[in-house]
Amino acid sequence: MSVVKLSSGMFIGMFMKGIISESVKYSIKKAIQYRANLISWFIADLAMYTATFLGYYFLTQKISVFGDYSANEVLLYISCYFLINNFFAILFSESVSRFGHNVLAGYFDYDILKPQPLIKYYVLKHLNLPAVCATPFLIGLNLYCLKLFNTTVTIQYVISVFCGVMAMGFVFFIVYSLALFGIRSEGISAVCIQLLSIGEKPDTVFPRIVRNVLIYGIPIFLFSAVPTRIALNKLEFMEMVWMFVSPVFYYAVLKILLRQGMKKYQSGVE
Repeated sequence: MSVVKLSSGMFIGMFMKGIISESVKYSIKKAIQYRANLISWFIADLAMYTATFLGYYFLTQKISVFGDYSANEVLLYISCYFLINNFFAILFSESVSRFGHNVLAGYFDYDILKPQPLIKYYVLKHLNLPAVCATPFLIGLNLYCLKLFNTTVTIQYVISVFCGVMAMGFVFFIVYSLALFGIRSEGISAVCIQLLSIGEKPDTVFPRIVRNVLIYGIPIFLFSAVPTRIALNKLEFMEMVWMFVSPVFYYAVLKILLRQGMKKYQSGVE
């Protein structure tokens, strides 16, 4: 009996590994299918990140303090926001929009039949690989800004970056999962996208209550402020706890919404 269980477990593991491999291969083929688009995406991303960073750099030549951040600390803040925003774009930007589209268009029926977890399927099948082109530049920029303070990359900092990306990804999946209840989520998601732009602004320039809402409610500043403050040793204890707990919390909320939403989902409703 144990041999049978072991064999079946190995078979399932190999089967799932094959599915994941095929999903990633699909994303790669899709990304390189139109190479001109890949190059133009890279140029556009590089131009946007460079222009924004230079804008803040020139601003720091005129203004020395932003909330409780010095001029150089603001540059680290922006580089951290860029890096996490880039990771979010790679993993979630296409997957969440495809998820919402499939629910509204009626293609979700096929997705729920896939023999792997639903969220993992969407993320791996719809990786935004063109965004990877800018990643080495952004990692280098972030490391340079960290070096300005003689700060090394700690495990806490790396984990905070990961947690920020995952928390925001799950929040966007939560927003788009409202479509399962017949709620069109485009308007809500548009608001969330606009809120993301707030993440590049230094968090301490906002009133305390606004800052707390954008950390503990809509985790915009998990994207930028919290990882930056970890690197600068400025983080409050409760913010650090929430940093590591938030992905689990939002994932649990997402699972509940998916479970309840599938009970109300009506195939093919536009």
